Amino acid sequence: MTPTGSTPPAEALPAEAPPGEPEPVGSRAAGAQRTEAQHTEAGPAEARPAEARTTETRPAAAPPGEPPHTGAPPPGSPEPGSPEPGDSDPGSPDPGSPAPSLRARASAARRRAAVLFRDGALGGLIGSTGLIGIAGAMMSTSSSLFLADEIGATPLMIGLFAAGRGLMDIVSGLTLGALSDRIGNRRLLLTLSVFLSAAGALTYMLVRDYYLLLGTGAILFGLGSACFSQLLAYTRDFAENRALNATFFNSLLRAITSLTWIIGPPIGFLLIATFGFGVLYFTAAMLYLSGGVLSLWLLPNLRTEDAGRRPPGRAFSGINSSTWLLMAAVVLLLAVNNAYQIDIALFVTRDLGFDAGFTGLLLGLAAALEVPTMMYLGSRADRFGKWRLVLSAAVCATLFFAVLPLVETKAMLLLMQVPNAFWTAIVLSIPVTILQDAMADRVGAASSLYTSSFHGGVLLGGATTGVVTQWLGFTKVFWVCALLTAVATLLIALGRNGGEESGRAALKRAAAG
Repeated sequence: MTPTGSTPPAEALPAEAPPGEPEPVGSRAAGAQRTEAQHTEAGPAEARPAEARTTETRPAAAPPGEPPHTGAPPPGSPEPGSPEPGDSDPGSPDPGSPAPSLRARASAARRRAAVLFRDGALGGLIGSTGLIGIAGAMMSTSSSLFLADEIGATPLMIGLFAAGRGLMDIVSGLTLGALSDRIGNRRLLLTLSVFLSAAGALTYMLVRDYYLLLGTGAILFGLGSACFSQLLAYTRDFAENRALNATFFNSLLRAITSLTWIIGPPIGFLLIATFGFGVLYFTAAMLYLSGGVLSLWLLPNLRTEDAGRRPPGRAFSGINSSTWLLMAAVVLLLAVNNAYQIDIALFVTRDLGFDAGFTGLLLGLAAALEVPTMMYLGSRADRFGKWRLVLSAAVCATLFFAVLPLVETKAMLLLMQVPNAFWTAIVLSIPVTILQDAMADRVGAASSLYTSSFHGGVLLGGATTGVVTQWLGFTKVFWVCALLTAVATLLIALGRNGGEESGRAALKRAAAG
């Protein structure tokens, strides 16, 4: 038997009779199926069953009330001699066994992976995400120290600087997100925002006056921060253009961003300790510039090539209540995540009396668990249900923060990083896909809503931590976090049913358009 889809040997094809001569015996039995049988036979003519080479007898008359027998196979049945379904492996003892199907799927997956890894645009997207992520991690973790040591800013001035930049992040992200849907050129806006971030880093390197830095660096970085929402929107467009699972691909790129936050801060503080802030910010500017060049050089302008969907007149009109409930829940979940990042070091060192190095171990372990969890759940999100995953993350976060104040040993703190990684991996990747599904005709606006929720959560988390630690202490912060995550759980439960239905409807409308 030859493999399915291959051409039979030439000697296996039955010879045709010369013109004017009668056809060989058995040709009338084949009838009009001669041509099709020549293409579907799986072996030489001499290996065919004997009954296929002899003249068929006239079929008996059908009983009254039944259709006459024609001798033809029933509709939908395979042709005589054709391979059975799943019989793609010559010599397979059981044509119906799933092994050939599994091998075929594995082979197809390997071929698809090979094609993707040879895709220069994919390499450019991964490279840009990595470079921008490392530069952003270096800048974010060092800015307060820079303002205090190099500028001489007071805690109030540092807070005002962070608040001003946060508001700029939200406004610029929403504006450029809506604009990218309208002009259909995300690559241009992505590259522009990355170059503005590079200019902001150079401003940090050169300027040492607080008010001048606030008027230039904060504004440049505020405008440049839109690169993250543009990356999320471009990632969605790229997945659709390459026929990839959007949820998994988004989770993959988010996992790369999480990796950059493992790499970036140690490199940044090493540069500060060795060379000072000037070299740090020059390095960050070069990373931003490299990411922008990669974006401009390797990334195709997908929406222009694809003449895609047209957004409604108002970018944020027609958003249903389920989407707003999800956004409010995301703000609360990201707020408690930021509060945890701020408070965990103080809780470990001040309340529990452990060394600061153990705090680094906790954060590193959580990040190491978060990356594979994010990729695995992203690949299974459609099977589990995206809303169900986000709801389970909120429940897990509530339990995590309710138990954390009771933990007193290092072993238990390390063990607690498993549920911590689970809920943060989901919150940092799945909600943006839900928003993009619900607003499938304006992915840029949806992505900017998520990043705005992220910035809003950071501001709320910082304010919550400051107020609670001032009046109640470090441990009590986690009780407040448990309360906020419980509220987030309720919001997600209220919006789940309507959100799932509206997401499916929006995807159908986008596909039809």
